Amino acid sequence: MRSRVQSLGCVLAGLLLVGCPYLHRPPDEPGRLVSESPASPVSGGIELLRDPGFLQGVTQGYANHLPPAERNDCLVRWQSRGLGEAQWAFWEISERLYFAHNPDTPVRVGPGAYEWSTVDQAKQCSIGDGAVRFRFDTGKEWREGGSLWLADAAGNRPRYGDPATTWPHFLVGQHLVANNDAMYPIPEPEKLLLSTYKRLHFTIEVKLNRLERTSRWDHREEFGAADHALFYIGFAVMPKETQCIAQGGKFYILIPAIYSEGGATHVPQCAPWLGIDQFGDGVFFSGSPAYPHLVAGAWVPYDIDVAALVREGLAAAAARLAPQDRKRSLDPEDYFVAVLLIGWEIWGGFGTDVEFRGVSLRGYGAAATSSR
Repeated sequence: MRSRVQSLGCVLAGLLLVGCPYLHRPPDEPGRLVSESPASPVSGGIELLRDPGFLQGVTQGYANHLPPAERNDCLVRWQSRGLGEAQWAFWEISERLYFAHNPDTPVRVGPGAYEWSTVDQAKQCSIGDGAVRFRFDTGKEWREGGSLWLADAAGNRPRYGDPATTWPHFLVGQHLVANNDAMYPIPEPEKLLLSTYKRLHFTIEVKLNRLERTSRWDHREEFGAADHALFYIGFAVMPKETQCIAQGGKFYILIPAIYSEGGATHVPQCAPWLGIDQFGDGVFFSGSPAYPHLVAGAWVPYDIDVAALVREGLAAAAARLAPQDRKRSLDPEDYFVAVLLIGWEIWGGFGTDVEFRGVSLRGYGAAATSSR
């Protein structure tokens, strides 16, 4: 139990990348991702994601350790290759495996089809026919997937190391407002409250092709837990008085599709779990049997009632904290759904290959007062 809590505790700081770093980028700098059209009705509901089929690709995000100049050079290069309207962004924490380091990536292979790769191909992303595929081998990362903040075996210091976020991340995400700019002032009508629709329905299918250890280096001492790989689907909710995504006060509510300490076998004891990070933001891992776990070689569908998931997480927090100990309200009606994240966080060396498709977030039965 102690190692599980310590291990998942490491997740907290990493997920805070949505809200704390890189706030110096002005809103008009390359990388601001604006939706060109309002959400459209689909199958009786309203699709709330911008470009749910990834037809416009994925661009470089702000959630990485790249210096501003490198990040902006990457954005300009990617925009010149057809990603200027991308509505999704990468969340990358790395030392050796940034896509930005490869001048030959991305490649547009056809309409709605793209490929990204690091120079050594240890990390790859491909998109086609609405499906996304990640191939990721952290055994080829700095210190074979160990702390990205520490020196390597030869005593060399990392170039990008940050003591707050020290393990590899590889995710895609989207702000659930008009764009992915962390400093964008959010108009009240854009906030996706749980009361905005009678039902918030998220769907995705995920297929695990590979998950295995690719390093013998045991990082237990530095991470406080056994090496492990975690693929999740997550939503960040924020207090409804929030003015921009960069602010604190987030609560991350996640579904661990697979948590492995080696091989394609899920560790069920990883959830449910609730914690508070050093910034006071909360994280909840749902252990509900409503959400299946990945099985190698099979497409696994997820059918998620987002409002129920959010209420589950906030109820767990309310049950843990006495009213006098709460820094803010835990009433679900006082929050809006702000960010969607899908992907890996990995501690140690793991070789992974995963695909996902059918990504959709739909609202059904708009409230009479809703202007979304």
